[in-house]
Amino acid sequence: MSMSSHRGIRTTILCLLYFAQGFPYGFVLYTLFSVFVDQGFTREQAGIITGFSVLPWTFKFAWAPLIDSVRFPAMGLRRPWILIAQLGMALTLIANSWAGDMGNLAPGATIELSSWAAGLFSWVPGATEQSSPNEVSTLVFIAGVFFLHNAFASLQDVATDALAVDILEESERGRVNGFMWGSKLFGITVGTTGGAYLIEHFQLNFTLQFLAIGILLIAGVVLAVRERDGEKRLPWTSGKAVSFQNHALRSPLEVLLQLFRALSQWTTGAAVLLSVITSISLGIFIPLASDTFINVYDWESLDYSKALGTWGIGGELCGALLGGFLCDRLGRRRIAAVGGIGMGCAMIAFSLLLTEASINPTWLLPIFKGFVAFQTVALFSLYMKICWTTSAATQFTLYMSVSNLGTYIGNEIARIDGMERGTLFMIAGIAAFVPLLVLFTLRPDAIVDLRKKMEAAK
Repeated sequence: MSMSSHRGIRTTILCLLYFAQGFPYGFVLYTLFSVFVDQGFTREQAGIITGFSVLPWTFKFAWAPLIDSVRFPAMGLRRPWILIAQLGMALTLIANSWAGDMGNLAPGATIELSSWAAGLFSWVPGATEQSSPNEVSTLVFIAGVFFLHNAFASLQDVATDALAVDILEESERGRVNGFMWGSKLFGITVGTTGGAYLIEHFQLNFTLQFLAIGILLIAGVVLAVRERDGEKRLPWTSGKAVSFQNHALRSPLEVLLQLFRALSQWTTGAAVLLSVITSISLGIFIPLASDTFINVYDWESLDYSKALGTWGIGGELCGALLGGFLCDRLGRRRIAAVGGIGMGCAMIAFSLLLTEASINPTWLLPIFKGFVAFQTVALFSLYMKICWTTSAATQFTLYMSVSNLGTYIGNEIARIDGMERGTLFMIAGIAAFVPLLVLFTLRPDAIVDLRKKMEAAK
């Protein structure tokens, strides 16, 4: 059996791949950031961790034409790229064990490397502040390593999304998108709460190696399953290309021309802007909430990570599953709009209550994160629906990559020196309402009709 012929297998594989993206993501953006803040770094200093982890995801659009152009059809169109990405993700984590002890995470802590290895981190902000050319700050080293890790993770994400576009049926997209997003959230839970526990009891090096082993185990599952019946499982096993897209090489120019054709419609072009602006609010929330809980409400960093991994992820999981179920029945745009309104109201309400020292801030985590997931699964399903040319995978990846640009923009807004926390929460709330101006101008059914006409003309 294969992914394309068995609904249960393809759903399981897609969920495992999203889980593999989730646990390093949760570990870095929530647990590791909180640990550095707790150790004495300012929000602006520790923000390099989140910024450099999010930034490679804006490069996803560079991966998409490569994946659509260079293929290994005998082993599947997408599976080889997924395996390459997972190997890179694991190796970047394993490489940390060669760097020495990273137990000291306090400001001023350094790691001693060879001069050429230290030079590899010279492009990271703050790398030139050390007195010795063989020393790299622990903060800079971890930011650089996770930049590389997330570059490979973004490659896996592109290949996984392309696989989903290829093999998912129209009737199951909303539901499976909910399952996929729920799996990523479960991975974030493991990375957030599990990462906090492992750092607390076994230090950072062990935690990173544990994450690497998890990725390699999932790669083994992907290696064992074919993309389509009749294809090779391994390069030296029997099988052949069976996809109708069986050309190993395709001109990148052709891919880009098809993409420009796809974006020539108002709905598909405006969706690019929509994808950017819907992510800004979340980008502000990620570093701002951690800083606020620790420095305003006097939480310990690991307590915040655990709350985020339980209350926050629990709310997000409910939002993802409910949103995936409802968007196939009530419409993708309606569900996305409800999610955006909920996000905005939660952020604005919290900004007004921030000065009330007596309130328990925990309520923000499940409510805001739940509405984020509610909106996200609806938008994912919407973007899949409006991908209509032979470069559909590249088009979908464009939407995903620019959404990470929005997260990065939000992260940079949260790092602005001197801006009050209440003001930043208010900005995040307003930013959640802005996408509604674009959302209801889209006409996805018109794009479906266009795709049907194109297919009928062949």
